Amino acid sequence: MPREVDDKKTRRALRRLARAKAKAESGGEDAKLSEWEDEFVASVEDRLNTFGSAFNDPEKGRLDDALSGRQSVKLREIEKKASGKTRKPMARGSGFKQKPGSSFKRSSFKAKSGPSGPRVRDIHDDLPEDEDPPPSAPEIPRPAHKPRLRVVKGGKDDE
Repeated sequence: MPREVDDKKTRRALRRLARAKAKAESGGEDAKLSEWEDEFVASVEDRLNTFGSAFNDPEKGRLDDALSGRQSVKLREIEKKASGKTRKPMARGSGFKQKPGSSFKRSSFKAKSGPSGPRVRDIHDDLPEDEDPPPSAPEIPRPAHKPRLRVVKGGKDDE
């Protein structure tokens, strides 16, 4: 049974795709779409024209929508890129930086300097050197024969 997709939503999605594609082509080098994004726009446009919807799995979006949730997010990213409002990649390091002129201390999340080796302590280091080491535990004698299993009468099963 085919899904009922609202024609208005399909046309709106097609217009958004066409607008983003045209804006990316007329924009500068920064707004140019990658090969993958071009392929994405073309395939979504083709599916919208053919089926009225660009997805089939009901778990990926609302059944009356033309685009799935992920497709909508990706289209929004493409629209931002085409309009030149892309987010710059984050620099390495923490996002918590002290603002100039701020009276706050630096972030407490910074790595502390100090010994980086394992935190191990030898118990013999605490003993004074002139004393003899403590005597070792006495040897426990082993039995002369192997232990045997004996059944003791009087349990639940024995009545």
